[in-house]
Amino acid sequence: MTAHDAKAVIFDCDGTLALTANLHFDAFNAALARQGAHMNREWYDARKGLDRNDLITEFSAQHAIELDRARIVADSRAITVERAAHSAVENPPVANLARRLKGTVPIAVGSNAETDVVRAILRGAMLDQLFDVVVTVVEALHPKPSPAIFLLAAERLAVAPNECLVLEDSEQGIEAAIAAGMNVLDVRLPETLSRIDTW
Repeated sequence: MTAHDAKAVIFDCDGTLALTANLHFDAFNAALARQGAHMNREWYDARKGLDRNDLITEFSAQHAIELDRARIVADSRAITVERAAHSAVENPPVANLARRLKGTVPIAVGSNAETDVVRAILRGAMLDQLFDVVVTVVEALHPKPSPAIFLLAAERLAVAPNECLVLEDSEQGIEAAIAAGMNVLDVRLPETLSRIDTW
């Protein structure tokens, strides 16, 4: 399925619409540093599709560190929102597709991040005016790989799940889209980026 065949297109935010890995990694480490901890980049990169709570829970468990997880979640979230205005940048092939699709089919964002974080990133990357619907883990309650975020986005767009195309960059997101019965493209693949450049 291409964007032209779909009745609606749903974009993940982090790593798909916007290149934010450095932003999130730095925010997590700034929050962890307040409690004397540090996250390795390779460890983070292998798990960046996780939502914030699951990431910190896994970090704490694997490193056998006693952490105030609620504080790390709150601190990293606040730091991300604060820095997004200067650190969030668009992923050009995907962002340009969203611009081309605006007004031709319904388009949405479906993200594992919190609403204030997603809104700040979209503003920082100057993409906040493009989308008909923005759905986050706060509204859907269950993070990817649960299909809840994508199903709620489809419901709000009034489009059947099997007529939606999802663009994603994580295993959790791809699994969520498949579980929702949607078509999905992995934007980590060069051939995907080449294809969407022509749409």
